[in-house]
Amino acid sequence: MENQKEYQISSSVNDGILEIVLTGKAIGMTYEKMRNEVDAIIKANNSKKLIIDACALKGRLDISEIYRYVRNHHSITYEIEVAIVDLPENADYATAVKNAGLLFRWFTDIDAARNWIKREPSKIQSIMTLLSSNH
Repeated sequence: MENQKEYQISSSVNDGILEIVLTGKAIGMTYEKMRNEVDAIIKANNSKKLIIDACALKGRLDISEIYRYVRNHHSITYEIEVAIVDLPENADYATAVKNAGLLFRWFTDIDAARNWIKREPSKIQSIMTLLSSNH
């Protein structure tokens, strides 16, 4: 009998934007494993813009755990533009992420997230380019 993960990650690149879909459960150490896999996918694709679809992610960390995790663990997603697509009933997660200081944008519609992330110019990328040129 095969031991399946509690979560699944699928990814694709559309119009130069990495899209990751998360399904299953990600609680406790499983969340950290999933987060590390997401970071590896981002690095492998050298992505600067990312859409994460968490609509089918059923098991999650508690809101306060998300806040503490974001504040205490580094992720490559903190350095790039990220749109999160999720169900309206999970809007408290958006607030926790924002209160933790991340610049993620929260959407309930994948097309709205794609339109937002495709806009030009990218403010975050413009700022990062400016900062790196001053060194």
